[in-house]
Amino acid sequence: MSEPAHTHVPANTLQASDAERQLEGRAEVLAAARRSHAELELLLSGWGWRRALTRSPEWVPELVEGAAALTEALERVHRRAELDAWPATIPVLRMARELSARRERLLALARRRLEALGVSPGHGSLEETLTRLEVLARQSASWELDSREVLVFETDARWSRHLEVAQRDSGRMAALFGPYASWRGWVPGSGQVRLSNERLIWRSSFGEPRSVRLDDLPAEGLRLDANTREVRAGEDWGVIARRSVDAVNIAALVELVRWPRLRDALRSGRRLESRALFPARLEGAPGHCVLGLEHLSFISAGQGPQSLGAITGRTTSLPAFDADRLVELLRWLPEAEFDSSLGRVLAVTASRRWSRAQVVRIEQEYVGRQPMPLVDSLRLECGGERLLGFPKDSQEVVADGLLRNFPRRQQGPWAL
Repeated sequence: MSEPAHTHVPANTLQASDAERQLEGRAEVLAAARRSHAELELLLSGWGWRRALTRSPEWVPELVEGAAALTEALERVHRRAELDAWPATIPVLRMARELSARRERLLALARRRLEALGVSPGHGSLEETLTRLEVLARQSASWELDSREVLVFETDARWSRHLEVAQRDSGRMAALFGPYASWRGWVPGSGQVRLSNERLIWRSSFGEPRSVRLDDLPAEGLRLDANTREVRAGEDWGVIARRSVDAVNIAALVELVRWPRLRDALRSGRRLESRALFPARLEGAPGHCVLGLEHLSFISAGQGPQSLGAITGRTTSLPAFDADRLVELLRWLPEAEFDSSLGRVLAVTASRRWSRAQVVRIEQEYVGRQPMPLVDSLRLECGGERLLGFPKDSQEVVADGLLRNFPRRQQGPWAL
């Protein structure tokens, strides 16, 4: 924008009112920005800055919204001061310099607050840094699920800090005794992670819970390092699971929960109880069974990635894992959709399926002439193949009920 025509006023006779009139309203922009920046600096300097920031969610968006006008106003003040050789004592010029210095202090303060949250402050602008800080501050949340949430998975885990922050803090006392000290990761029960249909939540034994909504995750979902057991939700959020299989399950279940059809069912549906899911061995090979009124299906171990792709229609780079937790989660779908999804899983994993007429339950064996009930497992003949199942707790009750309609047989010792 070109400078408007104006009457030159000698520097030694320039009045404050003349300077403000030449700026055409930009002095008011600076004055309003000075107040908002001062209030935010005071808020972030306080002991309870995090709670105060979450209780004033409009402050950061308002500052960001006015950033373009403020930048233009500052540039105009400094350009006019240089062109017209304004004296340093002109109030509007002093205000511009004070505001620029305050913005530098506020940026440094916001970056320190990001480090206090255990994340890398990065090199973004003041507005970008404040926006990121405000989002992370709101991620402190209740460990307990609300009435709209369904618990999908839970396991032990510890917080995973951003590597740059961990290296920068290595010489500080906080690194030795603070909640992110490396030795705390090896203390039993140092943290837990929960996945619901709405959030990923981490709770430390030494601090407040944190969470991130699944809708706020990157499109590609969680990043997994199966060797370190680390699962990251962007640069600022990560946990390290106690076992590699748990880390893989977290990443896989997040992908499945974000599948729109299942997400809708989890929010408004009912869990399908007329199926039993339990670990099993078919002719000695490990896997899992899905038992219904009319069919028995067996999915071999390690077929999780193929199963996930068949359900969601998206490819995945996750390492091998079992499909049992995926199928368990599908029970929230209506029955017809559950059967359709299971059919796609069976098709891509070359799994086995038998009708009720092909499955015979072995109820007891004989040792000599004495009948011996089979109480440690289910023993089935499936189309002439031998299957040993291990349902537990409620799944054992459901399986027993479903198998009442299946053929039964008593026979002599059966070596499995």
